[in-house]
Amino acid sequence: MKFNENLLKKIKDDRFYSKVYNKYKDLNLLIDAGFIESTIEAKEFYNLNLLTTPVGKLLKDIENAKNPVVLLSTGGFLPIHEGHLSMMELAKKHLQDLGYSVIGGYFSPSHDDYVSTKPYYSTSLGQRIFDCQKAVDNSDWLMIDTWESMYVKSYINFTSVIDRLEKYLQLHVDKRIKVAYVFGADNAYFNYCFEDDGIGICVNRNTKSEDFYAAKSKILSKNCIFIENYDETFKLSSRFIRNNAKNAKPDQNFEGNFLIRDEGLLPFDNLLKIANKDVLERARQTFKNKLIKLYQKEFGKNVKIISHEVSKQLKIAFNLLQAQETISLDGYFIGTYNLSISREFDISSPQLHYNRMLSRSGLPSLEEQLKVIKDGEYTLVDDDSVSGSTIKNVKALLPKNVKINNIFLFSSLLKEKYFDVVDLRDFIVGANNGGLVTLLPDKSISRAPYMLPYVNLSTRASIHTNNQKSLSIKLWKLNLEFYKSLGQNIKLKDLNNSFVHLMKIIGFNDETTLVEICQWHLSCLLASM
Repeated sequence: MKFNENLLKKIKDDRFYSKVYNKYKDLNLLIDAGFIESTIEAKEFYNLNLLTTPVGKLLKDIENAKNPVVLLSTGGFLPIHEGHLSMMELAKKHLQDLGYSVIGGYFSPSHDDYVSTKPYYSTSLGQRIFDCQKAVDNSDWLMIDTWESMYVKSYINFTSVIDRLEKYLQLHVDKRIKVAYVFGADNAYFNYCFEDDGIGICVNRNTKSEDFYAAKSKILSKNCIFIENYDETFKLSSRFIRNNAKNAKPDQNFEGNFLIRDEGLLPFDNLLKIANKDVLERARQTFKNKLIKLYQKEFGKNVKIISHEVSKQLKIAFNLLQAQETISLDGYFIGTYNLSISREFDISSPQLHYNRMLSRSGLPSLEEQLKVIKDGEYTLVDDDSVSGSTIKNVKALLPKNVKINNIFLFSSLLKEKYFDVVDLRDFIVGANNGGLVTLLPDKSISRAPYMLPYVNLSTRASIHTNNQKSLSIKLWKLNLEFYKSLGQNIKLKDLNNSFVHLMKIIGFNDETTLVEICQWHLSCLLASM
């Protein structure tokens, strides 16, 4: 690394390394402390209003937290393992013993531009992120922050990850939050960065690390914590696991049929008040045809993309069920009783599990809806049931003397079997009842379209983990074309309240056009390519 004015500027622009340089004026010490000369300006990618980092696990008891701290660890995590998890648990206990409230923690997988230079590089970014997310799936406090790896153009210093995460959480969750950085003994000199700012926690990996003891004797700031540990799991290392791995994990390969439900113009009541009906229908059909092509390219020849019109299914269902007492979970089928139920997920998260079931926006609570159902036997009606969990949980909620003697699924009307189903409206920005019901950082509820950074396309729409970002860019482009083609200056205030609320949290206002909103999201994603 050659010392020059450009390098000096990068050092002085860094919140942590600038303090180290001002104190020691030693470039070699900076390198020991982990400084790398990135080819980009990290702050250009902070995009604090773009909701890229999950926060759901931080929200449980944030109001009662004293001295709230969030832990962060960065690295290749190739692979992530029990030693990493134990390191975070140990750091959490230590800080809580010091009087801090550790409200959550993050692993931040490093950018592929950095990890791919390593001789052991073999796993794609998508697979690394997926493995990390699975590793913390059962944790009630650990999460994965994909900002560094997915929303920045190239590799950056870990200090920028700390700085951005702290600013993000202070803006969206609680202005009191501090981020403490957790790392292993092989990087013990990283603690130089925290002598005068932040919190650094170096955890020894149950070895006689010379760097650990040398750094501990030199770096005496109260901000710099060195933890001895004798847990056997800390003998694990990513290198050890790589060397002993027997089989690589398979990629996602699908075969069979994939269903796209087409609700026609039903989700576009608001737009029908503004745009010409024929123009809107052409725009919708164009969007659908292009979405089918995107999915066909994504899956390849072993998968057939099937599109079915909901209106035709509704007519058949009404004829078949008109003599029966029904409880409908489907938003378009009118039953004897209708349960308007949504499943809530954390925004910008893996979305492997929903948090809870709740009523759709603007409608009576589930408790109120259930109270009006009279005792008796019913047929439960829904559009489909891929896992069966929603129907199972709904049946458990029903009053004691309300019995379900039959289940009718619209999917049963199809001749083909399918491995997954999506609704067209979920991909179109602002469609009524479109997108995923999500919990926002302020604990309010919104609907987010099926695109990054808000919705995980792998878990929610069967997209390969490696292709989520590229497909999201194409979907934002389709939405941009959709709203341009309407020939009207559609504004945010013209759309449904759930989507409007999400956009206002981000910073848009009622007068912002949908063209501007789509272009902004598109630009944010393209900038990181």
